[in-house]
Amino acid sequence: MTFTQFKPTCCALLFIAGSLLAQSGDASKTAVQTKTFDQDGQKVTERTITTVVREVAPKPEGTTVAIFVANRAGKVGDSELGALEDYITGRVTDLNVNVISGETALEAVAGMEPGAKANELDAQLAQSTSAVRLAQTLGATHLLQVTISGFDSNKRNIDAYGVKATNEERTARVTYKILDGNTGASLAADTVRVSKVVQQTDNSSEELSGVLNGLLDEAAQKVAVSLKRQIDKGRLAQTSAAQGLVTITITTELADVYIPDVRIGAENTISISDSKYKVSALNATVEIDGIAVGTAPGQIQARAGLHKLRVVREGFKPWERTVNLSNGQKLNVPLEMTDAGYARWQDATAFINDLKNGAKLTDAQVKVLEGEAKMLEQSGFKVDTKEGIQITNKSLF
Repeated sequence: MTFTQFKPTCCALLFIAGSLLAQSGDASKTAVQTKTFDQDGQKVTERTITTVVREVAPKPEGTTVAIFVANRAGKVGDSELGALEDYITGRVTDLNVNVISGETALEAVAGMEPGAKANELDAQLAQSTSAVRLAQTLGATHLLQVTISGFDSNKRNIDAYGVKATNEERTARVTYKILDGNTGASLAADTVRVSKVVQQTDNSSEELSGVLNGLLDEAAQKVAVSLKRQIDKGRLAQTSAAQGLVTITITTELADVYIPDVRIGAENTISISDSKYKVSALNATVEIDGIAVGTAPGQIQARAGLHKLRVVREGFKPWERTVNLSNGQKLNVPLEMTDAGYARWQDATAFINDLKNGAKLTDAQVKVLEGEAKMLEQSGFKVDTKEGIQITNKSLF
C-alpha cells in the first residue's frame, strides 16, 4: 500500500495512517520506506508502507496406513523384508502418511485369525473382510501392501586384457497396493524396478545381501515418488463413505427356555396360566472381530460392513456369526445354555416348580417367594414382561 504526499499539509494525515497500520499488524512485520524530493518549489515526501501478514494454514490431516511387506522372490530373508519396511516407512512418512508397523498389524491378524503367520498375510488380506477388520481394529484408513515380486540376475562374462570378470545385473521389482480400509478395495497400485550391475572377479566380489539392501532402498524411494503421485491425484482420499460408525441394537434370549405366567391374587392365591414368557440373559459380552465392545442387551457402535460378531456369557455356548452391520440394525441373539449353566438355571427356578395352582400362601410365604424372584432377576436373567417382577395382584415376573 503506497501513500504519496504532494502538499506539506498532508504530512500529519500520512503519519496517522502509518501509525494505524503499524498497530493493526505486527510491528516487526511492517516496513516504511521514505523518499523526499523537491517538486514545484515544494518539499515532497513519499512514504511506502508495507505490512506483511503471515497466515499459517493448519497441517492437513494425515493418512493412516497399516503396512504389510511380503516376499514372492524366494531369495529374500526376514532381515531384508524388515529393511524394506523401514525404507518404505521412512520415505512415505515425509508425505504426511502415518504408518502402523507390520509387527503391530501381524499381532492384530493373529488375534483375528489364530495361527496366522507372516507368510500367510497375503492370503489373509486377499479376503476383503480380513482387510476391513484389520483396518478397523488398528484405526487405519488404508492398508499398504508391499511385495518383493522379483529378484533376478543376468550374467555376462568378460575376458579383456588378460582379466576375466563377470558382470552381473541384479534387478529387484517391488509392487505396492493401497487398499480402502473400509471395503478392502484396491485404490492404487504400481510396480517399480531397480537394477545394479556388479562386477565379479577372482579377487573381488560383492555380497548378495548388500546389493539387495541397496536395491530395496532405491525401490523404496521410487515407491514414495509413485505414492505421492497417487496422493496428488486424490486416490487415497477415495475411502468409502460408509466408514463412519453405526449403531446397532442387540438383544438376547434363552433358546427354548420359558417361564410360566404366575400370578398372586389379593388374598395370596396362586394362579398359573398357560401363558409363557421368554427369558433374556443380561450382561452378555459383545465382541466384534475379537475385541469386546459392550454388553447385551443394549446398543453398541462399530464401523459399517462385514464383521465377526460374537456374544459370550458364562453358562452359555458362545454365539458367533459373520454379519453386515448397518445403522439402526437390530439383532436378537438366541443363547443356548451349557449343561452346567442349565443346572444352575434349574436351581434358580426350583421355587416355581413347587407352586400349585389355586394354593393360598401366608404373608410370610409371599415374602419368601418375592425374595426368590428377586434373586432370579439379580442372577442375570430378565423375564420379558412389561410388568417386570411384581408380587401383589400381578405377575410374579
